[in-house]
Amino acid sequence: MLVITSNPKTRGALASLIEEAVRGATEAGAEVEQIRLADCDIGYCKFCMTCFKDKESLIGPCVQEDDMKWILEKMKEADGYVMVSPVSSGHLNARFKTFFERCCYTAGRSGRMLGIEGVPETRFTDKKRFTVTIVSAGSIPSWLRAFCNTATKQMAELSKCAFNSKVIGSEYAGNLTFNGYKSSYGDKAYRLGSYLVEKIANK
Repeated sequence: MLVITSNPKTRGALASLIEEAVRGATEAGAEVEQIRLADCDIGYCKFCMTCFKDKESLIGPCVQEDDMKWILEKMKEADGYVMVSPVSSGHLNARFKTFFERCCYTAGRSGRMLGIEGVPETRFTDKKRFTVTIVSAGSIPSWLRAFCNTATKQMAELSKCAFNSKVIGSEYAGNLTFNGYKSSYGDKAYRLGSYLVEKIANK
């Protein structure tokens, strides 16, 4: 199981939520590896279309020789993911969006939908996978998440179209700047980690 986090901090509320999700997963019997995008060398997509033009490879080729190569290999090996990002202007933060763009036609391939060419569809057809998502926001509270939660939707899109993975649970930890970290946030993250392992075991 992989944790993919674009959190730039190693401490704080979001880092604590990751710890709880990992604890829930490991206590349920999973082996968990965490990939911190902030520590990785991931270049911006060059839009050269090399990956787009290749529809046959199990992982689409890229002209950039950076950490995306081994990250994608680990993504393909994994049975499940915990995707984590702070919310930035209602969206995934820049690190996660860069990762998203680089996955589009490397983990996905160019397909067709309703007569439209180029719609991404997964290359990872070997097995079903599951995802849980965790996002945090500094000012927007959880009850207003409908107006500030494109991040969760973006993760769901990436999971389905690139990694053949279904989102089975999500957490939005809001208003952290003013209300701080709540134990209920940690409890939910723990349950998400545990539930993800349960779904993987019973697929």
